[in-house]
Amino acid sequence: MTSGRFRFPTLTLTFAGALLLASGCGGSSQGCIDCPPMEGRYGLALEPGTLPSACDGVTVDLPVGPLDVSRQGSEVTASLDRVTLRGTLYATYDFSLVGNSLGQEMDGGTRGPDSALLSGRYIPAIGDGGVPRLVGDWQGNYSSTTAGNTRRCSVTRSFTATRQ
Repeated sequence: MTSGRFRFPTLTLTFAGALLLASGCGGSSQGCIDCPPMEGRYGLALEPGTLPSACDGVTVDLPVGPLDVSRQGSEVTASLDRVTLRGTLYATYDFSLVGNSLGQEMDGGTRGPDSALLSGRYIPAIGDGGVPRLVGDWQGNYSSTTAGNTRRCSVTRSFTATRQ
């Protein structure tokens, strides 16, 4: 007998959320044609916060930057702490970038996220001496394996990145 409730796998909802972010979240799913000059090196500042309890026992190294961004038309590539992110810049100046570090060896035993998502908006320089910046959300998905058990967690932080 069924209870009439629907059960959706969490992975499906997470993947669907990533697809929504990758499609511009309510904006046009098409990349920009007359794109702003988003490329450059940015100093990254994540908002402080505590780690979710799901991260207990998981090594979480949050990114410190810099964030290096290159752009070819509406296609954007960024590098953040040895993770390469790829995505799209939209006509609304919104962007979404996704990448993973699976299979990459990190220096000194430190390890970044298995995958990361960076979504936000490019804000052009305003007035003389103004500096372009990026604002939005960063999400990192982490895992640690101990004694055959794998623990996973996800960390989300708002960020501001100022062009250097």
